[in-house]
This record gives sequence, structure tokens and C-alpha cells, in this order.
Amino acid sequence: MTFNTSNNRLDVAVLLLIGFLFSLPSYASCIKGAISPHCGKTPTSIFDDTGKLWTAFVHQQHVYVSHSSNLGKHFSTPVKVNPIPQKIYTNGENRPKILLGNKGNVFVSWTEKTPGRFTGDIHFSRSTDGGQHFDAVKTINDDGLPIGHRFDAMSVTPSGIIYIAWLDKRDRVAAKKENPNYPGSSLYYATSTDQGETFSNNIKVAEHTCECCRIAITPTKKNNVEVMWRHIYPGGYRDHAITTLTPNSPLPSHRATVDKWKTDACPHHGPDIDYSNDSRTHMVWFSNGTYHKGITYGQFSHQSNDTMKIISIDDSPQASHPQVKAFKGIVWVVWKSFEKDQSVIKYRFSLDNGSQWSSAQTIASTNEGSDHPLLLNNEKTLFISWHTNSEGLQLMPLNTNQTNVAKP
Repeated sequence: MTFNTSNNRLDVAVLLLIGFLFSLPSYASCIKGAISPHCGKTPTSIFDDTGKLWTAFVHQQHVYVSHSSNLGKHFSTPVKVNPIPQKIYTNGENRPKILLGNKGNVFVSWTEKTPGRFTGDIHFSRSTDGGQHFDAVKTINDDGLPIGHRFDAMSVTPSGIIYIAWLDKRDRVAAKKENPNYPGSSLYYATSTDQGETFSNNIKVAEHTCECCRIAITPTKKNNVEVMWRHIYPGGYRDHAITTLTPNSPLPSHRATVDKWKTDACPHHGPDIDYSNDSRTHMVWFSNGTYHKGITYGQFSHQSNDTMKIISIDDSPQASHPQVKAFKGIVWVVWKSFEKDQSVIKYRFSLDNGSQWSSAQTIASTNEGSDHPLLLNNEKTLFISWHTNSEGLQLMPLNTNQTNVAKP
């Protein structure tokens, strides 16, 4: 391309336009009819050790997996995970998961909506050839009942054990004959010690869990994971419980939050949890209770079985769906909120393990429909992943270029 140097004003205008175009985000929005993370529903991503971004998403009753070597600017041709079409749950609280194992193995879990009200089955598939093909789909819940098995959560330990946990109504169905007022569901899990080739029998963790709030899960020591969930306590209080899962059985559970939120409705607001390298359990959750409202942060102590450093992150009733991540000595919390006619993504961070926090910052917004924000990292950088109808899947790096750190 050449420019007419006799017209300086035109030259300047053209150069400014070119500069503006190159300064725009390089992420592609959805091209109508395309099968891609930008067009798909509830894309969920993770980085591998080489920095490649892997993403699972749903398109027309199929889970697909695609990968990118340039932070999501371009994706590989998506590979279909489930060959037979399924009605797949695709909301922010109940979405497909993707994790990575040894030797390039790719693990995917999701919940199929089966016939009936609030019913479902938990499915899993793996790829052992770097995402080129996926094995036959496995059903993880082993009771064979046409009831609710939903809100799957998946984790892989440092030793390579796969954990899949979910909300399960088998105990509710059995108890209803004698107790028609049986509250909530149950929490079950299964494990695989052979990279997803086989799974254990289902193991019960707890009864009387909230029926439709996501489960938080994080790997801890070599073989174990921690789980946190919304629990229905006596009196109808929907606060949170936490426990450690081992390959063979759960440890005793403990009350992680005391918000005194009494409601007979399902909040559709699950917690998030992260176990850091210094053995701290970081938690975030939403509540509209007597003691805490909006989004709250805390740390669970396994020595005292109590929650410490309880900090209000955002007490607005419009704040929702938080995520927490400890990365390179900094604790980050990100969440979605509604302000005026927009959905906005906000974050705060702590440089001292949760004692003091920065002020809330807005990093993105949209007037269109959007997903919940997710946190993920490669070796060097922590990102917010956010999918919007107008801009597709975006990765936004987080940094601490901010000095306004407020005391609690």
C-alpha cells in the first residue's frame, strides 16, 4: 500500500486509523455458523506446560475441544468429544470442564440433561493422543436412576488422580418415602488412578447439599483434593461446608461459612476455592445472609477447622459468581456485577495473603449477554477468561499496576 505524501492531513488520518485498528483486541468474535470457542456456549480453558491454551465448549449438543498457541487469537479445528448428540447443561454454574494429565492426555467432563425435571447424568471422556481423538463416553454416576446427577466438578492431583464430584439426588429419592420434606441433594464423587481408563464406585460425601449451586474443588497434597459446597444446615440456612477427599473416602466435613442465609430457594451461586503452595485454603462465596452479604473472602484453617481473615469483597447484591486464585504470592478475586445496563467484570488483589486488599477495579464490560468470569494461568501470567456474545472468548491479563491498597 502506498500513500500520497502531498496530502499531509490525509496521511496523518490514515496512519491514525491504522494505529487504532492495530490497537484493538486481536480476539476474533463469532463468525455466524462457525464451530469455535467464540461461537460456542460456556467455553472453559486451561493452559498446558508449554503455554498452549486448551478450551472445551458446547455447540449444538456436542462438546468440542480446541487449542491455541497464541493466547486464543487463533484456535485449531475443534474435535468432537461426544459423537452422539446430547442435551448438555450450558450455564455458568453447570458447564463442561477440561483438565490435562500425563503424557498429553486431555480430560473432559460434563452433565447431560436427561428426560425429566432437573435430571442428568455425569459424563467423562479422555484423549490419549493430544486431543486428536476422544475415547468412548463414560457415565460416572453408577446408580442407574433417572434422577438428578448434576453440577459436576473435576480436579487432577499432582500425582495424576482424577476426581469428579457432583450433586446427586439418590438419597433424596430414597428418603422421600418416609420424609417428604427431605431438604436438598447429596454430594458424591468418584476417582480414577489410571488416567481415566476406569473409575471407582461412587462415594458419598454428605447429604443435604444445595441442589443447584456449583461445587468448588482444588487439588491439595499429593493424592487429595478439597471441596467446598453450599450446604443446607438446620433451620434452613444455606451456608457452606468444606472437606478433604482422599482416593478412598472423605474426611469429616466442617462448616466453612456462617452467614445465616435462610432461604427456601436455590441461590444458583456456588463458591470457589484455591489451595496455594503455602498450604493456605482461599475461599470466596456469595451470600445474602444476616452476617455477610454479596461476595466475601476467607481462609479455612485445617488446624482449628475454622475460617479466618473474613473480608467483604463486594457487598452489592448485584455482585455474583466469584473466582479466587493465589498466583506468585498474590491472591486475586474476580467477579461479575451488574451496573446500570451493563455486565462488568471486576477484580481485587491482596499482596499479603488476604489481610489487606486493593480497591475494586473494572477490567471489562458489555451490554450484550455474557458468561461468568474464570481464572487461569500459564507459567508467567494470570488471566481472566470471559465469553461475551459480542466479542467471543477473551483473555485479559491481570497485573498489580495499582497502588490503592486499602486496609479491611
